[in-house]
Order: sequence, then structure tokens, then C-alpha cells
Amino acid sequence: MNVMPYIIPVSTIVIPSIVFFLQFQKRELLLKTIKPIFWLTALLLFSYAGILSYFQYQAFQSGPLSYTIGTVDGLKYFFSYARFHFWNTYLVSFIVALLLFWVSAYLDKKRGQVHFEHDELYIIALGILITGYPAFLFYIVLVLLLAAISSALLVKKNERLPLYYFWMPSAIITTLLVALWAGNQGWWASFRF
Repeated sequence: MNVMPYIIPVSTIVIPSIVFFLQFQKRELLLKTIKPIFWLTALLLFSYAGILSYFQYQAFQSGPLSYTIGTVDGLKYFFSYARFHFWNTYLVSFIVALLLFWVSAYLDKKRGQVHFEHDELYIIALGILITGYPAFLFYIVLVLLLAAISSALLVKKNERLPLYYFWMPSAIITTLLVALWAGNQGWWASFRF
């Protein structure tokens, strides 16, 4: 049985589940490990994209495209194919996660570090990275929607609801929705580039 197609979908459920568990059970461990978890997840995703790109190159070399893959135009085609099919999803989300992390950290520091928990920015960035592009757009909307509903139902007037515990469950829900439903819809392809 070939397990390659299942590595990333399983990882994008297991990693946020572990982080969510650590948020409740082992907070001090999460504070120490969230940064390495983020970077190791990025390494896993990009390694997987690299392996898939290599296998696709091998397939192109042995198939009907073998005559063109050695030319400049053939290589351009291969790189654009690999970028679109294997790299864009996580490369775009990685860049957005880093930008959001840096901007949020800067603004939070400027305001006295009152808006986010110490590990929350890495948790947000991890959620964006794991959900991928374009799913992270829906992920952020889902977090805000869940927060608005929870605020309306549970929080008294003039109190603030922290989003700390919404990030990882929303990443899991978004990943499952994309894997089981949205990824198979025709409109989903219109978000990709």
C-alpha cells in the first residue's frame, strides 16, 4: 500500500490535534515546543512537495513528455506544473503565516503585549500554514465567526473573548471541510493560481 498520498492529510489533522491537546494539558510544554513544531511542520510540508516534484519529474522523463522535458520550454512547463500542483498551497500559506506573525508581533509589542498569549502567534501561524492556500482564508473567517457566536452567547457586555482556544479546532475543521467537501467542488479551483 502506498502511504505517500496520506502523509500530508493525516499530518494536517494530527499536528493541530496535538497542539490543541497541549494547550489544555501541557501548557508549559507547548510554550517550549510550539516554535519547533511550526518550523518542523514547514519542513515536513516542503519536503513532501519536493519529493512529489521529484517523482513527477521522473514520471515526465519516462512518459510521452520525455522528449520535451530536457528542453528549456519543457523545464519551464515542469516547474510551473510542480509549483501549481505541489508547492503553491503551502508556499503561499507559509509566506502569509510569517507576514501575519511578524505584523501581529510588532503591533502587539507596540501595544504592551495584551492581545495575544505568548505562544498564540505561533499557533495562528501554524494554523495558517497547515490549512494551506486558499483554505487559510476560510480558516480565518471560521475563527472570527466562531468567536462572534461564542461572544454573543457566552460573554457579558464589555468583556473580551480570547481566541486562543479557537485557532487549532478551526484549523482541523477547515482541513476536514477542504478534504471531504470543498476540494472536490468546481468553485474551489477558482481560488488557486
